[in-house]
Amino acid sequence: MKKDPLRLFFFVDGYTLKKVNEFYRFHHPFHCRLDFRALKNWARQEALRTFAPEASYALMDCHYYHPYKDPRMYGGSWGLSCFERELRFAGFQIHYCDQVGPEGVRPNMSLLEDALTFASYHKMDAVVLLSTQGQYAPLPDRLRSMGLPTLLLGWQFSYTKDNRLVRWRTDPGLQELATRYVAMDRVAERSICYDSGGLFCTE
Repeated sequence: MKKDPLRLFFFVDGYTLKKVNEFYRFHHPFHCRLDFRALKNWARQEALRTFAPEASYALMDCHYYHPYKDPRMYGGSWGLSCFERELRFAGFQIHYCDQVGPEGVRPNMSLLEDALTFASYHKMDAVVLLSTQGQYAPLPDRLRSMGLPTLLLGWQFSYTKDNRLVRWRTDPGLQELATRYVAMDRVAERSICYDSGGLFCTE
């Protein structure tokens, strides 16, 4: 019997992605950045294995949420235009932040609102969320009440910057409320060590 495809929505918290990319580009020995197409394909396959192993494939809507009200603030040698071009090439819709946080950057809470709106229209079977931020902890809980599971992709890492130890980790509350949590720092290390890059593009 033919199984219906799994309908996935992939929501990427740009605030987390910025910090993750900065870590791998400037502080990790590999000096690389995430490959958005590879990340998207990995997330699709992991969601299939987790939620619908009997399904032959998954349909995925991908959404990236900028942490800036003014996206031109996304600096660095790579630059905003290259960054957004790569996201669009990988099939991500881009959403800008309508609020301002410290230094003009903050988690974009439109992600939570949009995810719940899509869920209310019964357009998804499961959600993949890339984030480490506790501000999004209500999302997997609300989705569960609507019968929708959440696969959370989070990170934990540390590095020294300006003689100061910086620690980054996924919020425990967000991690606890997700249906399944994947420690992407471990996945990334395996990718670097065994797959000649895997999830990454070299600079």
